[in-house]
Amino acid sequence: MNNRDIEWRRKKLEGVREQIESGQLNALRELLPNEIIQQICEDSAHYFRTRLLTPLATIFHMISTGISRDGSFQSAWQFNGQSGKSGSLAKARRRLPLVVWQRLDQWMIQEIDRENSSEYHWRGHRMVGVDGTCVSMNDEKELMKHFGRCNTRHGYSRFPLARVTLAFNLQTLVTLSHEAGNYTAGETELLRFILPRLQRTDVLVGDRHFAGANLYWEYQQVGIEFITRTHHQLQVERLKVVEIFNPKDKIVQLSFSPQHRRENPALPEFILVRLIQTTAKIKGREETFWIATSLLNPHQYPAQEIQGWLKKRWKVETLIEELKIWFSADVLRSKTIAGIYKELYARVIGLNLIHWLMLKSAKKHSKNPERISLAATLRLASAYSLKMSTAPGWNLPLLYETLLDHIALSTVPYRPDRTEPRMVKRDIKHYPKLKISRTEWRNIAMAA
Repeated sequence: MNNRDIEWRRKKLEGVREQIESGQLNALRELLPNEIIQQICEDSAHYFRTRLLTPLATIFHMISTGISRDGSFQSAWQFNGQSGKSGSLAKARRRLPLVVWQRLDQWMIQEIDRENSSEYHWRGHRMVGVDGTCVSMNDEKELMKHFGRCNTRHGYSRFPLARVTLAFNLQTLVTLSHEAGNYTAGETELLRFILPRLQRTDVLVGDRHFAGANLYWEYQQVGIEFITRTHHQLQVERLKVVEIFNPKDKIVQLSFSPQHRRENPALPEFILVRLIQTTAKIKGREETFWIATSLLNPHQYPAQEIQGWLKKRWKVETLIEELKIWFSADVLRSKTIAGIYKELYARVIGLNLIHWLMLKSAKKHSKNPERISLAATLRLASAYSLKMSTAPGWNLPLLYETLLDHIALSTVPYRPDRTEPRMVKRDIKHYPKLKISRTEWRNIAMAA
């Protein structure tokens, strides 16, 4: 092959590479520029050859996987008007190390927080909701061994499950950090990895799974305040009262159990916790329960506002729905352990990009970001990505501003105290359930 042929092949490869990189999620390039991805790769010591599928193409391809309708890797490729072999895509995903995804996630959270830190705070605190969920995956032996299965009264689940704990901003629904592990790992166990990543003076808002004297002490050790429902085994009437503001608002001494004291002899004798009694409608029924918080000053932190923040914690259901349904994280497609963690990062980063776009649109038009439709933002981002991939360079800023204008018009009504039953209206197809892997079934069928 002579020099002319080599030069022609090189130019052709560069043309195809530019076409691939310029055709992927252009509506989000303003938020995640190419230079940032390049810098993160260098900071992560990830050096790569000039291939057809660069880290830039791989990152946006995996984010597109969550946005595409069926959540598959091949559909994400075709979603951007491209075509390619699944093997090449799998190799590109494998080459990109997990540390790049982690640093990309951290950079994005810092940028979003820097832009919106002064607007979405309550009395000087960032309000952080926390909760857990589970995601499923392929029934590969490697995944089954690492993540494990759910054991119920009906038997073991047919697919591996990973447990995920999410920490998110209650006002913007931006995921601040997440941690995934095997199914047997508890939500509080995963939360311990998240706590050092949060900011001092953050207020953690959680349900009774994140309650208990030992956990409260751990939160305060890293400088984090908390608002939770009290643990279901806590007998409030037997606690020593330190100060009473009114019959439904008091400060008590909370002691540690002997087991926790044996595990950690450095624990203090007790901690002070403020208890606030509240009544709320849960699953259609009114319940009276106590809220525990480390915000002890009733003048600086009124009880009514604290009750409101615990109510807003239910936004986690919306966030989990967005991640698992709208971004197809309910069933992950990767077949390796590292691939599962990378894919989960890609879905979380993609969701944060969409929420960041919603925040920019809300800021431009002075609107409440909670009232902007995520579904409409997804559709508009997809449509404008195709427009921007063929538009001349001088027209891209105008298209981006038009996108923000259209997102601001896509609002949802304010419906407080809205409750709906979790019931299925349409019947599912009455196919029998396959309780073994398809490979095992094929082997049994062939032997028969």
